[in-house]
Amino acid sequence: MSFGLRLTGTRQLQSRLEALGNTKQHLGRIGLEGVAEAKARVPRRTGNLARTIRLGRVTETSVEVTAGGRNKVGYAAAVEYGSRAHVIRPRKAKVLAWGGVRTLGGRLRKGAHATNFARRVRHPGTRAKPYLVPGVMAAVRRVGSGLLVKAWNSGA
Repeated sequence: MSFGLRLTGTRQLQSRLEALGNTKQHLGRIGLEGVAEAKARVPRRTGNLARTIRLGRVTETSVEVTAGGRNKVGYAAAVEYGSRAHVIRPRKAKVLAWGGVRTLGGRLRKGAHATNFARRVRHPGTRAKPYLVPGVMAAVRRVGSGLLVKAWNSGA
């Protein structure tokens, strides 16, 4: 079942709606501003997550701003929404190893050795650090309303 809405009215209303005709361009601009806002708000350690924030598909009715995408940063959603407590088990080895002197990316520095070992670890979870949704909402408030009001008023 589909639902639709049909607009009818005076000539002024029709001309204003036609003035908004290039909504894809307006939404694209709002999307680009949303990407910039999200990149400014993302928590940084290595910068990998910020590099994956991109403008997705733009249509006449919607725009997508994505994070994590093709670069396989699997923690984008965990940073945005947080994570529950969970158990971590080794995948390729018999035990987990951590500690020692590490790089920002998490690898052991040359010549360093892990200092802690376990068969499993109970991770307490992480709190949410929203960056994507607040960034896009700020862009909509700042840029979107001005663009749409200007287009709406130019149609009169």
